[in-house]
Amino acid sequence: MTFFHFVNCIVLAYAPYFITYKYSGLNEYSSFWKCIQAGIGYFLTQLIKLLLLATFFPASDSEEFALLPELLKSSADFIDVIGMHLVMTYFLVGKGEVRFMSGGLGWGAAHSLASRLLPFWVGARASAFSWRWIQQACSSSSDLIFFFAMAASTWMSTRNANRPLIFLLLFACVFHSFFIQLLIHEGIQSWSLVIVRFIYSSLLALGALYAYAAGNAQPKKIE
Repeated sequence: MTFFHFVNCIVLAYAPYFITYKYSGLNEYSSFWKCIQAGIGYFLTQLIKLLLLATFFPASDSEEFALLPELLKSSADFIDVIGMHLVMTYFLVGKGEVRFMSGGLGWGAAHSLASRLLPFWVGARASAFSWRWIQQACSSSSDLIFFFAMAASTWMSTRNANRPLIFLLLFACVFHSFFIQLLIHEGIQSWSLVIVRFIYSSLLALGALYAYAAGNAQPKKIE
């Protein structure tokens, strides 16, 4: 029964990534290797970010939520934006839309593997059933939407004329983890937190879609 629960969590968490790759058209462009490259870029970026956090924001003995230190720590997530930009610019080739979709999918899959696979193996196979792991699996889908929005905003930051909206979206992406930690500190837990994460990611995705549509609607300059 516990192994069955583990399998359910794995399917719920990672099936959306497979479905997205299969039916978004990415498979038609042979983008699997691009997704792998984006995933490698994610792990390298996290290594750099961990080194920076360990250098400038050493761990504190206090377990209380401190607003300013947590805000400063979250600003290190700007490294994610830089890393994603470098990956899509210098390592992923092809059409721009394919690059940011491959980048978002690979980045999100790597994040989900790094943050959830081992906890699923240890926790979801425990003898006592807990909704926590189902909630974690559902949050994986929210992360997929979030990283698509982040990849699209990063890609458009140097190509789209609607810069204020795009930089606002990137700002919201950078402080995404701070927002989640603040909600947890304020007592938002369980399914309420899952729903809020989904709404937050969906709003970012809608903003990125609007910026993309508005940019394509503008007349192209003749070079």
